[in-house]
Amino acid sequence: MAVEEGGVAGLMQRAVLAVDLNTNASDCAAAMSKRGVSCCVVTEAGSAVGIVTERDLVSKVLADSLDPKKVLVRDIMSTPLITLGPDASVTEAAGMMTEYKVRRLVVVDSSGSLLGILTAGDLARNLAQKHDYKEPTYNALARAREGFEGGPYQ
Repeated sequence: MAVEEGGVAGLMQRAVLAVDLNTNASDCAAAMSKRGVSCCVVTEAGSAVGIVTERDLVSKVLADSLDPKKVLVRDIMSTPLITLGPDASVTEAAGMMTEYKVRRLVVVDSSGSLLGILTAGDLARNLAQKHDYKEPTYNALARAREGFEGGPYQ
């Protein structure tokens, strides 16, 4: 269901991969691969403190020929974590992504507990759906079209 100008809670992914900040990069990457996700939220004592993306793994571990089993996510995570509340509007989320030059926002409640993650792809899918998948540009950004699953690089 396409979300109008309501909160981002209806668009966010609730099943977020989270790892402790003492997890090594190899285990983090394996978990990301197994779940088919491009990032994981790093937590300390249950609170979100950073994020590790595929780009972090490539640029901060692989490109430097480091042993991923010896590198902890606390040393490569991106911080500060850019967060917003579940009632934030889609427009506010898009503005934050633009302002901070990020593709992912972590959604937290008023106490800072992790609720979900919102990606640029989530916003693009919402746009494509709002236009009934009739706009090829939105479909391309969302990597979606009505009734279509997967793609050639799966």
